[in-house]
Order: sequence, then C-alpha cells, then structure tokens
Amino acid sequence: MPTPWSAPIKAAKQLSIFPTSKVTGGPWKSVFTKALAEFNALSAKHSLGVTFAIASSAPDPSGVGGADVQFDTINGTANFTCFNQAFSDKLSGNAMEGHTKVISQVFGSAKSIAKAFIFVPATPRVGAASSRVVGDPVKLVIAAHEMIHACGLDNSEHTALKDADLFFDVPSLRDKVHPADDRIAVGNPIVEMPPLFLSAPTIKLIQTNW
Repeated sequence: MPTPWSAPIKAAKQLSIFPTSKVTGGPWKSVFTKALAEFNALSAKHSLGVTFAIASSAPDPSGVGGADVQFDTINGTANFTCFNQAFSDKLSGNAMEGHTKVISQVFGSAKSIAKAFIFVPATPRVGAASSRVVGDPVKLVIAAHEMIHACGLDNSEHTALKDADLFFDVPSLRDKVHPADDRIAVGNPIVEMPPLFLSAPTIKLIQTNW
C-alpha cells in the first residue's frame, strides 16, 4: 500500500518541489513547469487531495527544512545527502524512465515519507545511444509519472494493463517524424499520451493516501 507523508505535510495537502539548476538551466526546464501544472490540473479534476508548489530552496541535507521533493536530472550515478546520510541513485541518462528515491522515517510502527528525490534521465532517447532525444511530450509523461511516485505510491501500485494510465509501468514509445509529435502509448486498446490521464485505481490510491 502507498506510504503516507508526515502528518504536517499531509495536513497541508501540498508538496513543495525544488528543481535543481540542471533542470532550470537545461532542456527539462519547460517540461518540469508543464508537468507541475498538468499534475495539479489532474488533482483538481479528480480531487486527489494533494498538489505541488515550487520551492525556493533545496531539501535541507541535515533536517526537515527546505523542499519536500527535489527534481533533478541524472546521467549515471547521482549522490545526495538527507538527514546527514549519504545516498545515491543510478540510472542511464538515455533511459526512457525516471526514478524516485523516497526517504522514510519510522516512529513506533508508523512509517511515513520525510523527503523524496525525483531523477529523470538527462537525455532520454528513442533507441540506441546514437539516436535522437525524445520530444517534450514524452518527457512530460516521464516527469508526471515520477510525481505520482513522490506522492507515496511505489512500483507495486503501478496500474495493470486493463487500467493502464499515466502510472502504467511498461508504456510504449511512439516516436514520430518530429520530436514534438512523439507520444507514449498505453493500454489495450492503445491510448496515446499526452494528454495525460488517470484511471480509477490510481485516483483511489492517491486519494486514500492523502
């Protein structure tokens, strides 16, 4: 089942998210901004109970201060510090998926999320390392998918084929002549994204967790 955020954050029903300089100064900048808006629009449409807001500072490496979530690009190994502990994550910069590292805390028998670190591939490509980078529509799907993970859902909660949506774990790339026309295909029958959409199981999981 999904892992809830700490009580104060859950009560606020908002996650602050900090884009690193690699995001704001690179090709993911506009995608990040759009993903934030798209997630919040889905939240309003489905009453998910949580939205994202841009933070002015990164997560405090020593404590609970700063942003709740960090959004960064990755190309190989990424190292970061949280609660004075060193962590690392590994993902190819050419991958077609992101990864979210959740830092949890346990008080008694209650487990909750304290911070989350989203990593998206720096240069997701349509194929081999020599192929072109995917268009922004595909990057949007990758980013928004990881935002769902940051809300507390893990890989075991990915949607099944019959309910395939933004949180489906084995989407297919539909690369077109022009990168701006690239899409992600899910489900049977196939539906292409964007536009982004959520199915009932994902909606219920997020609502219940918030």
